[in-house]
Amino acid sequence: MAASDTSGSTPLKILMTEGTSLSARQSLYALGGRHVIDVIDPDPICQCRFSRFVRRWHKSPHFAKNPGEFLHFLADMVQRERYDVVLPTHEQVYLLSKFRDVVGEAAGVALPHFDAMRQMQDKADFTRTLESLGLPHPQTAFARTEADLAHNWSYPFYLKLAHSTAGLGVFHIVDEEDLAHRIELLRADGNLDGTVEMLVQQPAKGNQATVQAVFDHGQMIGSHMFDARQLGVGGMSAARTGADHPIVREHIEQLGAHLDWHGAMFVDYFYDYETQRPEYIECNPRVGETVNAWLSGVNLCEQLVRLSAGQAVEPLPHAAPGQRTQSFFMILLSMAYNGASRRELLKEIYEFRLRRGMYTDSQDELTRPRDDYWSVIPMWGVALQLLFSPRRSKKIVASTVDNYSLPRTATQAMELLDIEPFRKEFASATAS
Repeated sequence: MAASDTSGSTPLKILMTEGTSLSARQSLYALGGRHVIDVIDPDPICQCRFSRFVRRWHKSPHFAKNPGEFLHFLADMVQRERYDVVLPTHEQVYLLSKFRDVVGEAAGVALPHFDAMRQMQDKADFTRTLESLGLPHPQTAFARTEADLAHNWSYPFYLKLAHSTAGLGVFHIVDEEDLAHRIELLRADGNLDGTVEMLVQQPAKGNQATVQAVFDHGQMIGSHMFDARQLGVGGMSAARTGADHPIVREHIEQLGAHLDWHGAMFVDYFYDYETQRPEYIECNPRVGETVNAWLSGVNLCEQLVRLSAGQAVEPLPHAAPGQRTQSFFMILLSMAYNGASRRELLKEIYEFRLRRGMYTDSQDELTRPRDDYWSVIPMWGVALQLLFSPRRSKKIVASTVDNYSLPRTATQAMELLDIEPFRKEFASATAS
């Protein structure tokens, strides 16, 4: 059963800046049926096209490969369609944060100032921010060169590029031989020339968890937490249980106030239930996957779009913990990615259909035919490809992440863009 809508507010006309990610798909459930939603995306078969909640899809330039063209396209869309809100659900937040005042002249958008965005997008700077605030995190060292990595480390540890998406720049290093091999790959990719910062981070203690929050100029107006029950590709949560860790809420309130954060963020952490101590590992400066929150009665997406539209919003109450959810086809994709056979995939499909094991008393976050019948198409599209050839999982993951990833070269290109030409374009959208 879907969460009920109690907002009763005026519908908004929303433009989502991509339709490929799980974050975008899950946002549709929290917003669909109450608002008019259009989606732009380079991929003509992005999963958000298969939804009764999307009015139109428009093919856009790739925001990371062609950020200038993407902004021109966005300005034209806003000028023609007169959207109330532009909603970036994934890494487009980085580009639009730099241009938030310009975009904000033509449509509502809730994003932090660019210095705060850069600080949270960069894993190294995020860790340094935690240190400055006295917030807990795993023991961490920083490196830029091969010489920096030539150290007597305590194994295992995680080696992380400061900029990466979907966990694809995070490497679990188990011993010296593994480190030597990873150094060779980093060298081949040009990541050991002294310009790329990396983190050497010891494993955190406890159960992996996530906190999501929405802020109104530094004041938290909504939050939700969940524990990971199972991990997917890149270490993301593929199955979750709603949680409540009061100390985490206090820490994230402190972080948001320190940054004067405006908009959404989510922070991954580990929580030790014995000591009730969290260790924060990474910040993502966007709304994330919100169906578990929505089903728990905390509609973070609704808070975010109302905030974007400049409406007064009251803080949301905290949800009771315990809501179980999962993303079935992401579990299936992760199994194939990690080498599962067709037989093992068929067994998992059988478990899912019978609601056993992982799926007992659990709702799916992506495939929800009672809410959105067309959502079955992406699930069975992926499942059939994997049953035909489990090795296709590598291609599916690579092409999907490429559609919304934000490599370091892209952030550098975005930072060099001149704001003034775009100011004129978005100003003309306001005047039209």
